[in-house]
Amino acid sequence: MSHQEIHPVKFIKTLEGNYAQLFQFSDNCLYVVKFYNVREHRKREIVNEWLAAKLGEILGLPVLPVAAVYMPRKSLQEIPESSRGTYRAGTHLAIPYLNRVKSYLELHQPPEALNMLNANDLAGMLIFDQWLNNNDRSRTNILFEEKKDGSVFFWMIDHGRCFPGMYSWDVQTLKDTPVYRLDMPVYKWASSLLPNVQPLYESAEKMMKINKQKIAEIVDAIPVDWEVTEREKEGLTVFLTRPEISALPDLVIGANRSMLERK
Repeated sequence: MSHQEIHPVKFIKTLEGNYAQLFQFSDNCLYVVKFYNVREHRKREIVNEWLAAKLGEILGLPVLPVAAVYMPRKSLQEIPESSRGTYRAGTHLAIPYLNRVKSYLELHQPPEALNMLNANDLAGMLIFDQWLNNNDRSRTNILFEEKKDGSVFFWMIDHGRCFPGMYSWDVQTLKDTPVYRLDMPVYKWASSLLPNVQPLYESAEKMMKINKQKIAEIVDAIPVDWEVTEREKEGLTVFLTRPEISALPDLVIGANRSMLERK
C-alpha cells in the first residue's frame, strides 16, 4: 500500500471491543483504524503499534505494514455515535484487515512446522517480543492465514502493550528493568517447533546488528501528532539498543526449557 496516498472513503463497521473501526480506503482495500489518545490510559498504543511494525519490517518478520493516515471529520461522522467516542480529526493508524484468518485461540490444534510457510520466523517472534518488551502475545494476537494448498502463514498482530510502561510509558518507565511474560501458551507452542536453540541466538544477533542510527531514524519518524517528545524518542532509542538484548535467548530458553527439550 502507498502510505502517502491512501485516504478513507467508506466506513464499514465497528470491530469487536468497540475500539477499532473498519474503513475502506482509496486503494479499495480494508483497513483497521486505531485512533490516537482516545483513552488517556492507552495514549501510547498506536505509537507502539507503529514502531513494532516498522522494526519488524526491517527484520523481515510477519508484521502487517501500517500507515499513519489522516482521518477527516467527515469520515469520523460516518461512525455510529455510540461507537465514536472522543475521536478527533487528525493523524491515526491504519492496519491492513485480514479477513480469512483464525487466531491461535480459534484453532482446534495449532499448526505443525511442516505446514507453516514461515515457521523460520517463530524464533524471531520469540526474541522480537522480548526486545520490545511486548506483554501481550496472547492467543488472539497471532493469526493464521490458510492458503489454497492447506499451508498456513502466521501473522503477528496487536503490539500496543510494548515497552516498560506499556500503554503509558514515559521517559522514566523506559529506564525500568523490563518485566517479561515468557510463559504464555503461544511461546510454548513456538518453542516446541524450533529445531534447536540456535535460531534464538541468531535472531538476537540480527537485532543487535541493526544500526543505532537506523533505529533512531525510525523513532524520529513517529508522526508529530502523536506527541512523542525528543527526550522520549531518545529514551526509546536507548531502550531498543540496550546491551541486554544479547541475554534474551537465555530468558526464552529458561522459560520454555521443557518444550525445547522435547527435541
